[in-house]
Amino acid sequence: MTALTSLAPFDVRTLALLAAIYAASAVFSGLSGFGFSAIGALTLCIVPPEFGVCMLMVLSVFTQAMSLGTLRAELRAHNARWQDGFLPYAAGGVIGLPLGLEILARAPTHALVSGLGALLLAYAIYNIFKPKALRLTTSDTSLGEALLVGAVGGIVGGFSAFPGSALVVWNGLKNVPKEHARALIQPFILVMQVIALSILACARPTLFDARLMTLLVASLPLAWAGNRMGLELYRRSSQVNYRIVTLAALGVSGFSLVLKSALSG
Repeated sequence: MTALTSLAPFDVRTLALLAAIYAASAVFSGLSGFGFSAIGALTLCIVPPEFGVCMLMVLSVFTQAMSLGTLRAELRAHNARWQDGFLPYAAGGVIGLPLGLEILARAPTHALVSGLGALLLAYAIYNIFKPKALRLTTSDTSLGEALLVGAVGGIVGGFSAFPGSALVVWNGLKNVPKEHARALIQPFILVMQVIALSILACARPTLFDARLMTLLVASLPLAWAGNRMGLELYRRSSQVNYRIVTLAALGVSGFSLVLKSALSG
């Protein structure tokens, strides 16, 4: 299926396929606390990158807001408050975000899709095979480290709508428990997506057209249901199962994007 380039509304088959991918993304996001765009990036094989990333940002904001509201009491029960240490990461993200959005606007479609796929695949493989020696022995994060990690997240989030990737890697290096990792990653993603959408709305208002509204109306109910399902799976998952499922989903998504890019290149 080729990328849509016209301003015409989506046909029913394309609309159903996109909505199904977004629903699967919402399940994954509800389970892992991040990565709506990791699964949703598969839609970049169907729609132009700028439009596709904009749509991923909108739905990511929706699912992250839902998850934070639902899990607030549970995170607090594990002494995991999203305010703790959040601001330095967010400040770094704000610094890196404009560069990521510039990459989104200027990078060729083929390079953007293959680069994102390689990023996801490399991360999944790294986490499966990484030796324990690569884990950081201290749980403390300096101000400079938080700013740098946040900036990398902002850059990646700007061109892929996946700002949580850098924080996920950082928390993995520090072997942070899933509740504490979630309490940091989810608000970071939410803030980055809201800022990025605000910038896009000012710079590229034509992206927010009838196609986006049509797709949003069709996808929101499935995204809501998928997110609720993912949250329930999260509550029932162990640390090990949680890790296996998230890495498998990231790896499959990355491989699919790389394969699609190679076949169309």
